[in-house]
Amino acid sequence: MPKYFKAYLVWAILVFVLVFAKGKFSADNVTHMLILGYLGLSLWAYKKFGKSTATNIRKEFILFCVISASLVEGFYMIHSPILPSLRLTAGMAVGDMVKNYATDVLLTAPAYYVIFRVTWYLINKYQYNAWQFIILFGLGQGLGDGSRTFLANPGLLIFIPYVLINYHAMNAVPFLRIQDRLPTNRSNSIFKYFAPIILLPLAYIFCALIIFTVAGVFKIK
Repeated sequence: MPKYFKAYLVWAILVFVLVFAKGKFSADNVTHMLILGYLGLSLWAYKKFGKSTATNIRKEFILFCVISASLVEGFYMIHSPILPSLRLTAGMAVGDMVKNYATDVLLTAPAYYVIFRVTWYLINKYQYNAWQFIILFGLGQGLGDGSRTFLANPGLLIFIPYVLINYHAMNAVPFLRIQDRLPTNRSNSIFKYFAPIILLPLAYIFCALIIFTVAGVFKIK
């Protein structure tokens, strides 16, 4: 494990300890506990079952990422779903919970397909080791998803590891499973460090415009 990743882990642990100590069992913290649990379970499964043996690794990678993203979306629905009306609340009927979750997935799964299709393009074009992928692609997704928040209050970037865990849970294990089967002639250009933090935010902005347009057409608020 390189030193820069160890430093990132220390930073992330400090942020999580601080936020959890202050917020205790807030809806946001419970959401992140669930996400941490899913990430831990995914890493355990990866350690147990190992690398991918799929014939079509592109299909496996994108599908695994989209499914993981949909699960993370589900965890977020107790705190801040993509649309306020889809929030899952205490005492809500099971049927309404299923309906809200299904609506959320219908809106977001196509967007995640686009986002992870961009990710697939980048990991086939540039060489990334696991540590670089986890940080750079998590950062690209985090800056894209939280662009409005971070632009309005840049000081919140100090807490960004609290947000990046969402994207590590989506993409880290899918990448670990297929990284050894990616093309060997990929570029190691310096542009590989900038591509994820430029293209992924653009993909998020494009997808957000589509999602909110569709939601507006169907009067989902």
